[in-house]
Amino acid sequence: MEGLLASIELWMGGLGPWAYLAAPLLMALVAVLPIPAEGPAMLNGMLFGPVTGTVLTWSGAMLGAQLSFELARLLGRPAAERLLGSSALQKADGAVLSTGWWGLLAARFIPVVAFTALNWGAGLTSVSRWRFAWTTAVGIAPGAIIFTATGTGLAALLHRLRPAAAIIAAAVLVLGAIWYATSHCERSGPSP
Repeated sequence: MEGLLASIELWMGGLGPWAYLAAPLLMALVAVLPIPAEGPAMLNGMLFGPVTGTVLTWSGAMLGAQLSFELARLLGRPAAERLLGSSALQKADGAVLSTGWWGLLAARFIPVVAFTALNWGAGLTSVSRWRFAWTTAVGIAPGAIIFTATGTGLAALLHRLRPAAAIIAAAVLVLGAIWYATSHCERSGPSP
C-alpha cells in the first residue's frame, strides 16, 4: 500500500495545480459508476489534508451525483417507461413525493443505500433538480468529512509506522526461522 500511495503521490505531484482538478474528477467518475467512493475520499485526505481533501471529495461527489441524476433523467426515464410502463414510474414518483425532502435526505444516511444507485434512481423519478441537489449536498457532507479525515489519519499512521513495520517484519522473520529450526531439529532428532 505504501508503494502504491507513493506512486500516486508522485503522479499527483507531477500534475502540479492540475491535481486539484484531477481529484474531484476522479470522485465524479466514482459517483457515476458503481464503485465505492471511500477509497478515493481517503486518498484525497492522504494527499491534500483534511480540509482541502474534504472540499475536493465533496465537490467531486456532487458533480458525479448531479451528472448521474441528469443522465438518468435524460436517458433512463424514457427507457424505464418503455420497460416498466408509465404506471410503475408514476407509483415511484408518488412514493418519492409523499416522503418529501426528508425522505431523500434520510436515504443519504442509510449505509445500505448505495450512493450511485440513489443518484441514478432519483433521476428516474420526478423529484426536482433543486431538491436532489441540496439533499445530496447536505447528505454527503458527513461522509466526505469522515472518509477524508480517515485518509489523513491513515497517511500519518503509515508515515509513523515505517520504522515499526521494519522492526516487526524482522522480528517475525527471526521468530519464524527459530520456530522452523526447532521444529525441524525435533523431527529429525538423533537416529537410533
